[in-house]
Amino acid sequence: MLVLEQHDINNFSRKGETQYLTDTQTHVLVYPVVGGYDNQALANILDAGLNRPRTVLIQSPFDLDVYVEATEAIEKFALAKHMFLSNFCQLLGATRVSVTQMDIVTNSNVQTLKANGGRLVASAEVSVERTADDSLCSQLNLVDEYAGGNPDVEAAEKLLRSTRLSGDPNMRSLLQARKAVGNSLIRRTLTVNLSTEANKNLKVIGRLNLPTATFGVEYAGENKQTKEYRLTLEVLFPGAPE
Repeated sequence: MLVLEQHDINNFSRKGETQYLTDTQTHVLVYPVVGGYDNQALANILDAGLNRPRTVLIQSPFDLDVYVEATEAIEKFALAKHMFLSNFCQLLGATRVSVTQMDIVTNSNVQTLKANGGRLVASAEVSVERTADDSLCSQLNLVDEYAGGNPDVEAAEKLLRSTRLSGDPNMRSLLQARKAVGNSLIRRTLTVNLSTEANKNLKVIGRLNLPTATFGVEYAGENKQTKEYRLTLEVLFPGAPE
């Protein structure tokens, strides 16, 4: 979604740069916005103060009524997916969900962070200062602990549908394993890509090739740089040794 004033729209039309206005996967929100509270997505944008001219918004892959600024999308959606995954494990009866490692993949570079003492720290070849630069590191809950119990399969399936995560192979596999009667799953180590869904939505910006003169260099940077967060987690269920 592009938030534009009418004079910007007129300029694009006059220059023949109408691809920003007619793209089938892009909506143009004209500033100032009049009304809008009868539409949940628009109401959320207004409540969050995101209706600022020349702002690029990305729709959440998990909730179609939620938008965030494009420059914050990767981190915010990664955090959301991690939260949904932990909640999903809780519904399946988990006693503990812990992050053991996070890999940050930027273009062809990989930065590996290990969980140590309740925080993520860099491996020897990467400086501590570099680690602190990534905002997601300070926001992740590295350990969630629950009382544990029998799986609530119906609630877990409902969560997958409501968050549009039914296609995630790790979550589907966990669901199937916890459905089994007898010989229950008690421990699972898995690696989850927290950015798969968000990057699909961000590709729209790259295709548009937004002009920096209008939208600024921060949005141009989103066009050229890809970023992924990959988490390695250990999930324990009742019966697993600590």
